[in-house]
Amino acid sequence: MTGPIELLVNPIYLPDQAELVYQPLIDYLREVTGLDLRLATVRNFHRYWLEARRDDAAPLILEDSHMAAWRMNNHGYTPLVTTQRPITFSLLASNASMEPSLDEFVGKRVSTLPSPSLGFLILSSWYDNPLQQPVILSNASSWLDAVEIVFSMEADAAIVPRGIAEKYPNLVTVATSEELPGMTLSAGPGVPESVRQALVEAMSVLHENPDHHAALFELDVDRFVQADPADYTDLDRWLNNIFAL
Repeated sequence: MTGPIELLVNPIYLPDQAELVYQPLIDYLREVTGLDLRLATVRNFHRYWLEARRDDAAPLILEDSHMAAWRMNNHGYTPLVTTQRPITFSLLASNASMEPSLDEFVGKRVSTLPSPSLGFLILSSWYDNPLQQPVILSNASSWLDAVEIVFSMEADAAIVPRGIAEKYPNLVTVATSEELPGMTLSAGPGVPESVRQALVEAMSVLHENPDHHAALFELDVDRFVQADPADYTDLDRWLNNIFAL
């Protein structure tokens, strides 16, 4: 590989905010590995998915596990590291019954990030009857924004990842998904083994480096561990009901 190596992040933040969140990680990896890494962002999920379908993506990608699985099965990417703690998504509401159920939110507004975000796909999987679904508002600019939309009373509930859900104990948890591998760094087939190994080693010890605590803090991650590709074999099933692959 010659020249800078792009590391693409999925668009769970607007590009300007993504630079603030992910640049500390890029700075750490550049310092520790000596690789000339450059942060790459896309402006929305539509562009993100379009580039994925065209296999027109960066050689390194940090994204949710269902997309890492899809790239592994379709374009030869390899999961390198993932978060030590698995991820779940929960439906949170400000007003619900004492024992809330998913049926209570049929016809009500639920805020989420656009498809193919994992939260959107999990929410959709909970409502298999097209005539008995919530009104899905895929207008949030981040998972935190999805909660803020509930507080502004523009939505009745929001689906958010575990890290966000734990910050709002005052909201009612309606349902929580199964555990899935968390954010995953994958390498494309053209990335040399030496680069892959350097990234795995650097990411695996990031939590031990107090000078780069911001890299984990901004991502709301405790630590990264080496990923097992076997854990990703069928995770792209989450895309089956949304897109014709």
